[in-house]
Amino acid sequence: MLGWLACAAAWAQGVPEDVPDAEAAAEADAGDDPWDRRGWGFGGLPAVNYNSDEGFGFGVVASLYRYDGHLQPYKTAINLVLFMTTKGIHNHWLEVDTLELGGKPLRLTVRGEFSSTATNNYCGVGPEVTCDPAVAEAAIDAVDPPLQGEAREDALRHYYRLRYLMPNGSATLRWAIDPMPHKVELLLGWRGRGIVPGDFRERDPWPHSLYASDFPGGEAGFVSLLQAGVMVDDRDNEPAPIRGYWVEGTVRAATIAFGSTYDFVGWNVTLRGYHPLGTDRVVFADRVMFDQLVGEAPVVELVWPGGTQQYTFYGSLNAGRGIRLARYVGKLKAMNQSEVRATFWQPEIAGVHFDVTALGFLDLGFVGADPFDFGPAFSHPLPGTGGGCASPSTATVVRADAGVSPIEDWSPRSIDIKNTFSGGYDIGGSDPYVGVGWDRQDRR
Repeated sequence: MLGWLACAAAWAQGVPEDVPDAEAAAEADAGDDPWDRRGWGFGGLPAVNYNSDEGFGFGVVASLYRYDGHLQPYKTAINLVLFMTTKGIHNHWLEVDTLELGGKPLRLTVRGEFSSTATNNYCGVGPEVTCDPAVAEAAIDAVDPPLQGEAREDALRHYYRLRYLMPNGSATLRWAIDPMPHKVELLLGWRGRGIVPGDFRERDPWPHSLYASDFPGGEAGFVSLLQAGVMVDDRDNEPAPIRGYWVEGTVRAATIAFGSTYDFVGWNVTLRGYHPLGTDRVVFADRVMFDQLVGEAPVVELVWPGGTQQYTFYGSLNAGRGIRLARYVGKLKAMNQSEVRATFWQPEIAGVHFDVTALGFLDLGFVGADPFDFGPAFSHPLPGTGGGCASPSTATVVRADAGVSPIEDWSPRSIDIKNTFSGGYDIGGSDPYVGVGWDRQDRR
């Protein structure tokens, strides 16, 4: 209930710190630049969850924005997530996004992250995995010597699970070579990911799990990856577009020359479009993505497509809503996601403007175990559907989604309440959090 109420939480257009004189205000109104926000904006959401494997989870997600009266959606954003559970699960990251670095048409995004998990899914590779409990039970009952009592129950619970510790770091530089409209940016980035099987107490996969059977001892190592590409952007508003498009194409490579344990190359193309349906209050949004990877990559790398946005594929709060997290992984990935967003209420309470948007979505994904497994991939479509609500603002979107899929017998697998930072009200969203936020801006 809290999540759906969060959709009605505004990012307030606050009171300015300094009130300019009438002449300055008139000059500003007469200017050509409509993005006239100055000062600071900020937001925060508590993070709370619980499940029996991870324990009670708690933390906070916060963001701080600096507006300079010219750049949109901001001059600088600092985004922070701190989250942990009582059973040692961690997800912490800090991201800094700066536009016009050094007065040049450069955008630098730097992110550091540490995560640990004991409950990520691993059902195998390819589109035909079943995650069948009967298969897990037969495998555990075949263990010699036989497992009994609590040991057997633990093995069954973790059969389709994997656990690891994973520090990450990334930096992406975007150079705008052509301004809006149809802004063209060249991008170059590096990402490093350490993979440590196990948890803080044991350095091994879950005993007797499918992952341990496929990868005895885990896949310990380091992924050092360079990515380059081009992006074309014509959105009318980066955080919450009504019309326009956003297209990017990238290539990536990890090799020993970059300090990587693994060697592979990949490429990705992602096309996004936004179009009003008769009125600016109703918007159709669509994302098409295609990704291939050639070479030897660890499982945790197979679930991340290329491109500038990091999300889990396929089955997640961002791709394959309604399907359990990372149920389908492979070297071939394709997806279409469509949303219709209808802003049905725009109240103003105590001088604060609220946007409340209802949305419905359809996700359709395809996964191949190998990069050229087109037949198996496209003969096994992976649908998910659902709806939700959102409250977009100048730099942040608070939204709640609920997804179901016939693959999961229509059980609601993806129920997500989240705060999506900069990067544009993309299809899907960000990470699961509950709460409210605000955005205070100083105006000329």
